[in-house]
Amino acid sequence: MIIDSHEFGYVCDIEPSRDASGSIQKFMPQGQYKNRRNLSLNRHGSGPFCKFTIPNSFQACGVYILAIGDGVRYVGECANLSSRFNAGYGNISPRNCFQGGQETNCRLNNLLCKEVLNGFHISLWFFRTTDYKSVEAALRSGLKPAWNLV
Repeated sequence: MIIDSHEFGYVCDIEPSRDASGSIQKFMPQGQYKNRRNLSLNRHGSGPFCKFTIPNSFQACGVYILAIGDGVRYVGECANLSSRFNAGYGNISPRNCFQGGQETNCRLNNLLCKEVLNGFHISLWFFRTTDYKSVEAALRSGLKPAWNLV
């Protein structure tokens, strides 16, 4: 996939965990958090969420794209793609569901979960670069992907 002269390589399709019958498993991790400070859920913390992983071989910095078909839904940047997805988006920590948690992790996971439940296939693409912050900013500005608009 080439976008603004940047060649993105295909990483994988996002494949959430499924149960024995093949149905996508939905998770509600917020119930596992000991909310001693009585924090409110963040605006994306109610879920449902899914669990997924990507290959661990993408331990590099760059810009990633989440796409449905040919449509870019989200553009992000990272210092380590595998970590960003496997420890962030793909496995929602109970704490992240509450105020002060990683709201973007919850938002993206929930959006992915809903689209996959509706039968859509989501693909992940990656462009390795050390200049990931400026490349991401330029792509977000030009493409205005729906999932980046908050």
